[in-house]
Amino acid sequence: MADLTFANSENPITPDRVIVHDNESFRVQWSALNISGQDVPAFTDRLLIESIPEGCPGSDATEHEAVFDSDQDGDISDFSEPDLTVGQSGPLMSPSVGPFAAGSYRLTVTLANDLGVGETTFNCIEIVSAP
Repeated sequence: MADLTFANSENPITPDRVIVHDNESFRVQWSALNISGQDVPAFTDRLLIESIPEGCPGSDATEHEAVFDSDQDGDISDFSEPDLTVGQSGPLMSPSVGPFAAGSYRLTVTLANDLGVGETTFNCIEIVSAP
């Protein structure tokens, strides 16, 4: 069992707006929750955004093109979280990404990727052509 889970189990990963257009950047938001029996030291999450040409939710059996990977793109400070005491939620993470071409995208977050103690989940979104 992971030491860290997503604080919002109903909507663990969300864009900052309902409609995302292909000509604009947007923020991907999530928050970690320490569910272990001990404090967790500062850690770094990973955000991977993949293009899903077959549409949402996509298939795990198919390899998808990564259009953003926080291990290589962006600012590491946007993915760094502080120490979390037992039962504590982390801050709202909200890195800016994009713009990306219109289509389906899988937003995958791995909590505490550097420590290997966090959950991984995804949300699939549609990016639409700007009016």
